[in-house]
Amino acid sequence: MIRRECLELMAPLMTDQLVLSSQSGQRIEWFHLAPQHEGNLLVGMMGCATGVGMGLALALPHRRVIVLESDGSVLLSLFNLPTLGNLNLSNLTVFVFDNEVYSGSTMSEPTATAGKTDLEAIARASGIENAVTVHDVEGFKEHGLPGVTGEGLHYVVCKVEESLIHREIPRPNVDLAEYKYRFVRYIERTEGITVPFVGLG
Repeated sequence: MIRRECLELMAPLMTDQLVLSSQSGQRIEWFHLAPQHEGNLLVGMMGCATGVGMGLALALPHRRVIVLESDGSVLLSLFNLPTLGNLNLSNLTVFVFDNEVYSGSTMSEPTATAGKTDLEAIARASGIENAVTVHDVEGFKEHGLPGVTGEGLHYVVCKVEESLIHREIPRPNVDLAEYKYRFVRYIERTEGITVPFVGLG
């Protein structure tokens, strides 16, 4: 399967979920598929999306938080997994689109998962009991989609082919700062709260 097939299944299910994407190819694809979803936060650094997602899930326990990760991003920040396992957040789902290469830019060099590294095994050893690896669309429908609208902590490693679709899609004309402010205003409006910004006002 390819990553876009999974994202296309997820996009129609978006209601008030908060969706964070790491800095990789799926960021471009997700924006293209769900550009109007104000709950999108496109994290502009590899290795940060899961950590930010945990913080949001802790702060807003009644909201579903979905993190779109890549194998490269997860490998840069394995320290997140023991924290995730111990917190066991019931409103968080992490999808890891594992294509076994660094292909977000113009290079396609193998990651450790192209060898012996098993991200599901690492997640389980970190205390994430509901970690699973899916290899096809049917598996994603069975084990992945429940994490979009259901409850419980889900960690879904999606073994996907290397796809270069994201290189063909025009890049968003909205910068990361604008995304941040749109996301925060969405949180304020839907939660009835004010999020303070240090140095403003």
